[in-house]
Amino acid sequence: MKLILSSTFLILSSFLFAQITVQGDQLFLKSTDVTDQTKGFDGCWCAPVAFDSSGNVTALEANIYPLPFLKNGNWGLLDKAGAYVQNIEADQPILKTKTGTAHLNGFAIENHQWMLNDSAFISVRDSNNQETVKYWVTDFYKGTFLATKDRKSWGLLNSKMETILPFNYIAADHEEKIFEFNKNGILTLRENRAGSLFGAVDHLGKTVIPFKWKLISYVITDDEHIYVMNEYLKRGYINIKGQTTLPFIYENIPRELSDSNRVTTKDYVYFLDKNLNQIGPKYQSYEREGDVWFYKLNGKWGVRDLNNKDIIPNVYNSIMYGPRLKDDPDFRCYIVVKNGMYGLITTKGEVIVTPGYECLCGLSYYAPSNFYIEFQKGGVSYKFDHAGKLTEKGGKSQGNCFCE
Repeated sequence: MKLILSSTFLILSSFLFAQITVQGDQLFLKSTDVTDQTKGFDGCWCAPVAFDSSGNVTALEANIYPLPFLKNGNWGLLDKAGAYVQNIEADQPILKTKTGTAHLNGFAIENHQWMLNDSAFISVRDSNNQETVKYWVTDFYKGTFLATKDRKSWGLLNSKMETILPFNYIAADHEEKIFEFNKNGILTLRENRAGSLFGAVDHLGKTVIPFKWKLISYVITDDEHIYVMNEYLKRGYINIKGQTTLPFIYENIPRELSDSNRVTTKDYVYFLDKNLNQIGPKYQSYEREGDVWFYKLNGKWGVRDLNNKDIIPNVYNSIMYGPRLKDDPDFRCYIVVKNGMYGLITTKGEVIVTPGYECLCGLSYYAPSNFYIEFQKGGVSYKFDHAGKLTEKGGKSQGNCFCE
């Protein structure tokens, strides 16, 4: 189930709209004409436009007139003055169209706000109540439906069942798991054809962001920092007006900003705060591996936890995982190179074998505890167990040796 909220301010023309206020579970439509009629009912095809301090809806805006309204479990239609146009007595909302009606299936109201289920659809019928077309509805905003006839291409319908965006589009999300309006009624999408580019429209079908981007945010959550990728496959941010807010020099940036944001260029990795100011230095590399970060700064490698706190300082020419232990699969350690010499340390940085060996030899993925690793220095082989105890010196090497 999906809850659709609107935070738009209440702006109702005294000549065009009747005000709908909420008093407890009842809605009251006070007309703006001289008859000044008031109707009490239970629900309507409306969008919330005002809330109290507790977040409860206090006023609604009609999505269309005649207005579908609910009273005593039945749906009917009201005009702007609050007079009955048609008391249909249906068990679902019915919209009036030029040629008949449109029945909303899979739609429901909760706390004066609309929800739809995963199989929601609109049945459009002629004056003889015969279905002429069926639309599945993926999302809606106020009185606009994101709909599809074939579940392959989508478009926008208004509450009069008029097409305001042709049924030629698909989601920015290639799996279409996230295909929805944002809180302000903006929708990102692209035409359903090979090589088409991404853009965004509002709920009236007007283009807000031109269709010129290789990629765009699936749902726009920040009007000032919208993730996009240009024709040169560089990432940056634009605002809702299309102005650049982060230049297109990045290989990767986060889809949504947080207090600390990892970004990468061709040569560097570094962090930006939520105001896009640089935090800390520029790194030659900063890559996640499981629950740690391996980073390279000033040509030396170190390891940090996920809170970016040092576990192992950057004093090594290289760091790589050591073999797994046959008798203890949970055992982990690092093979390190410092000043061109090999050694072995724990994942906490404690020394197992002091770096002082020229070559790494006899490495296997699953090693026995008594012959965990082999190094070489001056042509002599040194074999160690996983705790750093020397188990054999000299003798035949167990494999080809790699030397810095």
